[in-house]
Amino acid sequence: MIANDIVYLQGQVTMQDGSAPGKSVEIALKCPGADPMRQTNAGKNGKFFLKVERDDFNHVARALPATSTDVGGGAEAGACAVVARLDGYESTSIDLATFTIGKDLKLPALVLKPKSGDRKK
Repeated sequence: MIANDIVYLQGQVTMQDGSAPGKSVEIALKCPGADPMRQTNAGKNGKFFLKVERDDFNHVARALPATSTDVGGGAEAGACAVVARLDGYESTSIDLATFTIGKDLKLPALVLKPKSGDRKK
């Protein structure tokens, strides 16, 4: 097995109005059939870095918690999504199965909006 590159993807969390969250926000990996797994935190300005393994096709092979080393561990990212978690808010998500890592190593923004009782899409 050939080792994948480990890269840090730059992300941004914003509120629905485009402003910074003003408090730390958990960044988690949400996979089918599993509880969301904390990966890192975004600062008050909304910026965060997500540690991932990149395969030969510039896709995310595995997401690695910020505290891990590259000795095992990490979640297979195939069907997973990246989400922001803050009490009282719901987040957009980034589908890692379809995301291709660009030269700038940037993720699309995660947007937080207040939770509503009956959400409509």
